[in-house]
Amino acid sequence: MEDDNLYRIGTVASLTGISVERLRAWERRYDLSPAHKDGKTRFYSRPQLERLKLIKHLIDQGHPISSLAPLDEAQLEARITAEARDPVIVSLQAPTVGLIGPNLLTLEQQAQKADLPSRIEVVSRWANVDAFFSEQTATDDPQVLIFQLPVLATQTIENIKELYPSAKLIAVYQFATAEMVSNVQSTGIPTLKWPVTWTEIEHTAISERGFPARAGRSVPRRYSDEELIAIAAQSDDATNCPEYLIEAIHQLNAFATYAADCSQTVTSPLLYQRVSADASQARAQLELALETLLGDVGT
Repeated sequence: MEDDNLYRIGTVASLTGISVERLRAWERRYDLSPAHKDGKTRFYSRPQLERLKLIKHLIDQGHPISSLAPLDEAQLEARITAEARDPVIVSLQAPTVGLIGPNLLTLEQQAQKADLPSRIEVVSRWANVDAFFSEQTATDDPQVLIFQLPVLATQTIENIKELYPSAKLIAVYQFATAEMVSNVQSTGIPTLKWPVTWTEIEHTAISERGFPARAGRSVPRRYSDEELIAIAAQSDDATNCPEYLIEAIHQLNAFATYAADCSQTVTSPLLYQRVSADASQARAQLELALETLLGDVGT
């Protein structure tokens, strides 16, 4: 029975914001066991509840659970204090990512061979979805899970979410109807149609975690000028939001080109190259917004 000193797992989930499924997973993987069990019912003590609140705070700031599970309450509080002194470092850190699918693993290998600077930290890898469901041996809980599906199947995505309920999901698909894409995007999960570039993977992962997307290099365009013109012409959205978004995308494309041209004529070319790259990052973010909007309104 729940009293002032013991809390049922459901109460702990409500008080901390950590799902019941995640608490059970942490018990299995990191020995974060409850103070007492009565049959299948788990009870946590007040000190455990307070420690879990600290862990949740740090996870929300981007720390992996594997680095927090061994720490006691005093160590967790010290880490929070240190973070408060230098919040910029935490906000700019690379998100931890899990990759599921052969093409995604190949893209990562190609990026490594090309010696491209990495903006994400890949902590888990699975060859395909079947391996993901059967081989839960990762030592870190990724903040973002990027998975490749031949067909954009909603049930598979729900099964992935059950295993990692706190992770941001990104679906890369090869085949799907417009309705399939709309259904997935309506749940807040972004979709990318294969083929994609490693830069797109990095950018989408960073965007989902809310970190600044400063790549220092341009992001490939998702829509050509011809496609944007066609989308604007065919849109029947009464708000005109697609048209306004497309206008902003055109403006950012033009400005990125202008800034790149300026870098050829000024004494600080690297500064203008960075401005051009940042403008292309902003344009890529608007393109993702346009894709989501088009999926939701069924344009």
